[in-house]
Amino acid sequence: MMKRTYVVTGHVLKHSAVIHGKPRRAFTLVELLVVIAIIGVLVALLLPAVQAAREAARRAQCSNQLKQLGLALHNYHDINKTLPFGTRAPVGAPNWRIAVLPYLEQMPLYQTLDINSSAVVGGFSAKREDNGSYGYGTGPNAVLAGLKVEGWNCPSSPNSTNASAQSPTYNNAERGQTHDYVGIAGASPDPAGRTTGVCSGVTGYGGIFCENGMLFQNFTVGLASATDGTSNTLVVGEQSGKVGGNRDIRANYHGGWSGFTTAGRPSAFTGSPWGAATTTVRYPINADNTICVGGSGCDTTYDANTVLNSFHPGGTQGLLLDGSVRFLVETMNHATLLSISSRDDGTVVSDPAF
Repeated sequence: MMKRTYVVTGHVLKHSAVIHGKPRRAFTLVELLVVIAIIGVLVALLLPAVQAAREAARRAQCSNQLKQLGLALHNYHDINKTLPFGTRAPVGAPNWRIAVLPYLEQMPLYQTLDINSSAVVGGFSAKREDNGSYGYGTGPNAVLAGLKVEGWNCPSSPNSTNASAQSPTYNNAERGQTHDYVGIAGASPDPAGRTTGVCSGVTGYGGIFCENGMLFQNFTVGLASATDGTSNTLVVGEQSGKVGGNRDIRANYHGGWSGFTTAGRPSAFTGSPWGAATTTVRYPINADNTICVGGSGCDTTYDANTVLNSFHPGGTQGLLLDGSVRFLVETMNHATLLSISSRDDGTVVSDPAF
């Protein structure tokens, strides 16, 4: 580039280039505040959309996890010609969540466990007391202490995956996994109006246990027992929310892998039985503290009627027996919710919300 020489007040000044023109005017404070305000408005408009997109992605992942559970249950059924126990006595026995591990690409973990153990120490209870009663112990099942198996917790939920001291307590000192998916034992009151052989009376903790679902205590049923149709029968429900916004009451007493205290048919239960992994549907989706209070069957983690809930806006998700996943809106007609929670009530599901 050719240099140019200029004479300025008797001095010679050399430049590679000279920029001519008017000096640039800086932003005034008012203009700067206006720009900041516009950016703030744009962010405020954009943030809900971003949050909605993130929740949609989390909900999709949660739905996919339920679908995988559906495939696992069907594969279990193909081999065993029945679904697994929802849960069973004694409390050290494993529940359905353990039974399906081999079909969720968890065969190495399953083979590590002492599946046949139902001992209070060395079984599947994570309680552990100072006197040494209950707990995984130091044997094969000790691997469950503090273990989180992928696919059992909804990414939309901020709840702990290994809760030990919630309100009420999980009695889970060894931090067994606390799951977000619960087996459906049935529905109360029975949608078909049956008064015997289906549901218990009100038990000591205010809960009612039924056996008109697919995953209940101490007994097993196959797909053929779902005479209402597999597309009309709920087998697993999402339970990843909080009751009343602040109470974590998921069915994971003694940790999420544990069993049940009482043998025999659920319809004949008396006294105060308790356990983990299943619920008899009795209350609306996302039911709050006005319902789940003392003696109602849904105010503690060991109760019979813990609530289906989630942090997804407007409802929760459920796995139907045909393997499909549906979003169950909290405004769903309660009779419809009870009907799909029963396998053989013979009622017609017509609610458009379902």
